[in-house]
Amino acid sequence: MNNIEQIRDLDDEIFEEFKIYSNKVLSSKFCSSFPSTVQLSNSFTISTDFIKNSIFDCSETDDFFGVKILFRSLIEHYLRFSFIWFIWMKTKSDYEAKRYLDFTHAREVLDTIKAEIDSYKLSNPDFKIDNWNQLLSQIPSCKNLSKKEIEEETLKYTYKNIIKLLKEIDQGKKDTTLFGSLIKEYSKLSSFVHGGSNCHDELLTFDNEEERQQEYTRICSLSFQLAGTVKLFSLLMFVQTDREDFENSYLSIDQIIKKV
Repeated sequence: MNNIEQIRDLDDEIFEEFKIYSNKVLSSKFCSSFPSTVQLSNSFTISTDFIKNSIFDCSETDDFFGVKILFRSLIEHYLRFSFIWFIWMKTKSDYEAKRYLDFTHAREVLDTIKAEIDSYKLSNPDFKIDNWNQLLSQIPSCKNLSKKEIEEETLKYTYKNIIKLLKEIDQGKKDTTLFGSLIKEYSKLSSFVHGGSNCHDELLTFDNEEERQQEYTRICSLSFQLAGTVKLFSLLMFVQTDREDFENSYLSIDQIIKKV
């Protein structure tokens, strides 16, 4: 792939195909049978598209840190979607997707409460919650869930445990596949998110504009593939119940992704 403009052109082709099939999703048999899976599929389709587009924009404005930080975020969104996709392909059930939605939302509520408590304790250091379960029972998304249950269940949705499950797909090929390269890149990119010294060293390494443009093209190409694969894998689920509505879009997007 020669430049970002060509990558954008291919991405526009995928978007045109997306417009053809996206309106059929909510009325599909698949959605009726697996509503939580569809909700997550749609959510990650949207989020990966927004992040990918921002990576394109940052690349064109020579925003090195923006590209790197956004790419790390895109990798995690992609891997989380892959986790949902892999479980559905394995179980053909909506159960795990629903639990993912319920517990990750409850965990975010719990973490928000903890942050508020930490902030409040700056001026009131002796403050504490006497009964967490009673507090959580008053919050609709946490009703009937204990603090311990939320914390233990959401451990399976940590990055580390998602990777552990996804390794089942690669089985000994982790150093040669896209999955393996993403794991290594995700770790390397943490320096850009957390302000490590390696990110500043890498910026100096790419002080040459031509080399920096090559790096932008590499990341834009991968971003295009990740966002496109979220759509492709979603369609792979949809065709299990609605082949006539989604098979052509699956085949079209598969061919477009292969052009990179």
